[in-house]
Parts: sequence; structure tokens; C-alpha cells
Amino acid sequence: MKQSFGDYQSQLLRRHTNRTTSALSTVGDAVMLGGVAAGVLTRRAPVAMVGVTIGFAIAATAHLFQPGTLRDEVGAVIRHPIWSVRAESNRVFGRG
Repeated sequence: MKQSFGDYQSQLLRRHTNRTTSALSTVGDAVMLGGVAAGVLTRRAPVAMVGVTIGFAIAATAHLFQPGTLRDEVGAVIRHPIWSVRAESNRVFGRG
């Protein structure tokens, strides 16, 4: 069965119903984005890698507040990285 983006986004939203999970995931996203931006601006890949690693750790920790969602979240991001960015930005900015 082929998954649509709407289905993907609905599943992502279900994995972020806990307010703490949602807030910490947003912080993790911001840290990852900031790390990539800092890496690009300084032209130092290790800076970006540190930012992404710390941001991922924060986002992963967020899912401890909504047990059973971390593995699904990581699997979904690996399967659909572009959809993940799109759905996550919709979640953070209240679109969709």
C-alpha cells in the first residue's frame, strides 16, 4: 500500500501529541537547523555535524515523554526525509 503525504503528516502529528514531546522536538529541530547554518557560515563541516547531533539528541529525548514513538519517528524520517522536513515544518508553524 502506497502512503500519501497526508497520511504521513497525520502519523507525525500523532507522534507529537504530548506537549513536552512537541516542544522538545521543535527545540531539537531549531538546534539542527542552527548547526547546519553555522557550519555553512563558518565553512566547517564539524560545526554542522555537532549541531545536527545535539539537535537529534534533543529530539530523540523528546520521545521519552511519548513512549513508543521514537522508533516510528526515526523510521519515518529515514523512509521519507523530504516529507519529514515538510511535515515537521507544517507542525512547527501550524500549517496543514
